[in-house]
Amino acid sequence: MSRAPSPPPPSEMSNAPIAESWCYTQVKVVKFSYMWTINNFSFCREEMGQVLKSSTFSAGTNDTLKWCLRIHPKGLDEESKDYLSLYLLLVSCPKSEVYAKFKVSILNAKGEETKAMGETTCI
Repeated sequence: MSRAPSPPPPSEMSNAPIAESWCYTQVKVVKFSYMWTINNFSFCREEMGQVLKSSTFSAGTNDTLKWCLRIHPKGLDEESKDYLSLYLLLVSCPKSEVYAKFKVSILNAKGEETKAMGETTCI
């Protein structure tokens, strides 16, 4: 966390309670992108429950958080056998929980987005 320029004093804010002291805290947000290419994916003949796993990666300069992507090309179980299952995994972290907002996209051979999914979650 870092300090950012302070907002206007409470006396300049309409209907705001008067405070003798106050502060403003800015939470740092790290944005980055990661691309995992699976050559010849259409020829993948994995069985239900089998997995493909990306290499481990970090978000920008923050190498204390380690992530990876995991794909089950034929689903994870009987219920999902007709679907591709894709997961973002937190591999290692010094904290007990991490808040993450992410978007995962599947691109075709031309680099065009065919499917996308996003979520904000506590991992």
